[in-house]
Parts: sequence; structure tokens; C-alpha cells
Amino acid sequence: MLIKKIARYRMLILRLSIVALIAITIYDNNIFVPYSADISLNISLIFSVLGFFLVMLGGFGRIWASLYIEGFKTKTLVKEGPYSMVRNPLYFFSLMMFIGLCLAIKSVPISIALITIFALFHIPTILNEEKTLLDTHDESYREYYNSTPRLFPNILKYRKSKSTDRIEVKIERINKRLWEVIGYLVLFVIIDGYWISSLL
Repeated sequence: MLIKKIARYRMLILRLSIVALIAITIYDNNIFVPYSADISLNISLIFSVLGFFLVMLGGFGRIWASLYIEGFKTKTLVKEGPYSMVRNPLYFFSLMMFIGLCLAIKSVPISIALITIFALFHIPTILNEEKTLLDTHDESYREYYNSTPRLFPNILKYRKSKSTDRIEVKIERINKRLWEVIGYLVLFVIIDGYWISSLL
């Protein structure tokens, strides 16, 4: 019951937590020291470029995974594209975006807090969704479950869809993913711009 409640409200609580932690950091950056007290501009720029790359890759990955799963969810077992490498690609790409934000924030305590929040709210959801899928599908899902990693992809297992395959897409949900990615990119630029300006 608790796991289902966490799964239901996880995104709202997660976003509020991110905003709160970032607001605290910006309000008083002495509360949480950066990765290094004397971090140089060059190192900061490396973090910025790597972080932006991770947020972009994670964002496009979420859109890619959504195109395969939206419209199906628990009704049809999807095992192609990103789902051939990992059972939960949406969560993997979300984690990638989170790490990218951590590189923009440049604070060890805030980064640890964000990753901890991510784990606390996403792991119960993953377990709950997998239980539902095990109960919903036949033995084919169990075989997929046993042969495909849960969170970290195995690129050697990648299997692309056939050129004749078609997928059902709910435009409203894809638009939601697009705005979500845009929101993360804007947040990244705001955070990273703040830190870079403080070093100049």
C-alpha cells in the first residue's frame, strides 16, 4: 500500500524536493560547499559540458523510451529498442538527467541528497511496476525479466524494431515528455549559469 502511494505521488514530491534543494543552495551557497572550495573555472566548465551532455542524452532517451511504451504500458510487453537493453529505460535516462543536474550544481551534499531522493522514490515504483507486470503477463515476461537488466543497460542486448513495426503513440503524453525535457534543460542552464557567474 505504501509503495503504491509513493509511486503515485513520486514525481510531485521529487520535483518539489529538487526545487527546494536548489533554492537553498542559491539562497546561501555557504551552506553547501562546492566539490572543491577552490574549484577552477576550467574544471567547472568541464563539469558543465559533461552535465549538459548527460541531461540532453537522458532527455532524448526518455523521449525515445516513451515512444515505445506510451499507449501500451502494462497491456503489451515491449522488448524492442531501449527495452531490449534494460527493463526500465525511462528510469535509467531519468537517473542520467539527475547526474547531469548534480554536475551543474557542483555540490557534494546536494548531489548526494538528490541521488538519495531519486532512489527513495523510484526504486519502490520500479518494484511495484515489475510486480504488476509479472502478475499481468504470461511466462514470456518472466523470461524477459530474468534475461534483461533492471536499471543499467546492456548495449550488447540491443535489438532494433523491424522496419514494418508500428507503435501506438499518445500525443499528449509525448508532449508531456518534451516539456519535461525542456524544463530540465532550462533548470540546468539556470543552475549552471549561477555557478559559473559566481566563479568569474
